[in-house]
Order: sequence, then structure tokens, then C-alpha cells
Amino acid sequence: MGPRKLLVFDLETVPDLALARKLWKDECKDLDDLACVEYIYEHHRKASSSGSDFPRPSFHKIVAIGCLLADIEYEDGYETYHFRKLGCIGDEGDDEATLLKKFFDFGARENLRLVSFNGLGFDNPVLKLRALHHHIPAKWFMNHLSSKWDNYHSKNALAYHADLAEMLGSYRAMPKLDEVCTLAGLPGKLDVSGSKVYEMHLRGEMQGIRDYCETDVLNTYLLYLHHQHLGGLLPTQTLADEFAKVREYLELNLEKRPHLGQFLEAWNNAN
Repeated sequence: MGPRKLLVFDLETVPDLALARKLWKDECKDLDDLACVEYIYEHHRKASSSGSDFPRPSFHKIVAIGCLLADIEYEDGYETYHFRKLGCIGDEGDDEATLLKKFFDFGARENLRLVSFNGLGFDNPVLKLRALHHHIPAKWFMNHLSSKWDNYHSKNALAYHADLAEMLGSYRAMPKLDEVCTLAGLPGKLDVSGSKVYEMHLRGEMQGIRDYCETDVLNTYLLYLHHQHLGGLLPTQTLADEFAKVREYLELNLEKRPHLGQFLEAWNNAN
């Protein structure tokens, strides 16, 4: 039987200074943390053919894992989705190993389809490499099951992992989440972007990072619904009904969780 729940997920990460200091003992021994981060960026910029300073997956230390869970059901010949919960794995003070263990423990209890934006290119390898670092087993995530179609790491295994960046870019161009969401009439990024996460981490603003991560998974879920509708796999009324359910959730929680109110306001103003 195929997956019965949809898990939209997203990682927030900061540079792994410990790895850099182990790999480049001489170069980093006299550098403070900020200078060490700059060295990581400069090293990757020089090694990249495009001049990008974005570190390779092994240099990303996970500080938040945002998740949105929805049920997958079948109605009138269509696969439909029903929003259940939104949040970040673990608690604000959890270290990386604890976050990973809780994420993989949760996945082991459920029959999941993953949904991401560039998860195949970024989130998946980061999860695998950081689990390797901490020696944390992740059988359900790593397992290729019985064929090349039944795993979380293949571009062809859409029943197990739908990477919207790959799908919307036709496996060639790589669109940005903010651009595509804005194009689709969704909020996109609010007042935080991934480039600000390390600065927030230095200031100890972990709840702000977790809030930002939640808005990214909200955007990704709504974009997934649009994608299914675009392909004729989700009826227009079913799309509208699920959007209404998400809006209701945001309205019920906007006072306790102000970032959700900000998201709802941006969504209302995006159309």
C-alpha cells in the first residue's frame, strides 16, 4: 500500500564550524567563529564553477526541521489531502542529534509521502550526512524498498517524495520558492530568508527560526496543492475547500502564534 500521509518538510541550517576546524586545522586555528564562517563561504566560492559560496550539504548543521502533516485520502477517483498539523520537530532547545532522532522516529511510525522544495538536492543529503555524523539509524528514510520507484531519493519516485523545485522546473531549471509562490498568489518569504538564519542563531532567536521554517512548509504545502490542481489531479472545489481549511487553522492560531497571522495577512494581500 502506498503512503497514507503527506509530510511537507523543510530544514533550517547553520554552518558547521566544528567540521571546518577539523578539516582546515591550520587555516582556521586563529579564526573566531564569524571569520571561520567566512572561510567556509570563501572556500566553497573558490571551489564552485558558478562562483556560488553556498556550502556543500556536509557543512550544514540542522537547527530546525519544519513539518506539516496532512492525510492522503481518495474521493471520487481523486487523491485528496486534509491538513492535520503544523509545527517544528522537537523543542526549541534540542540539539541536532535530538532533532534528527525525533524526526526519524516519527517517520518510522507513519506511512509517508514527503513533499519538499529542493529536498532532493539539499534537504535529503543534509539529513543523510548529519545522521551519519551522529550515527543515528534512519531505516525508513534510507531504505530503497523493493524497486527504484519506491524510495525517498529518486526523481522518479513521486509517490514517495515530491520535490516541487524539480517538478516545476521540469528537472532542468531550478526556481526559487519565493518566486514561484509569488507567481501563484501565495505569501512567499515574509521578513526572514534563509540567509538570515545564521545571524538569528547567533542572537539566540531560535523561536524566530522555527517560526520562519513553519511559514516555508506552509508555502510548500499550498504550492503542492496548486501543482496537483494544475495537473488535473485535484478538483477546483477540493482545492478551494482545503485552502479554506488551512485559512481556518491560521485564523484560530494567529493570536497565540503571530507569524501565522502575518502569513494569513500576506496571503490575503497576495491575490
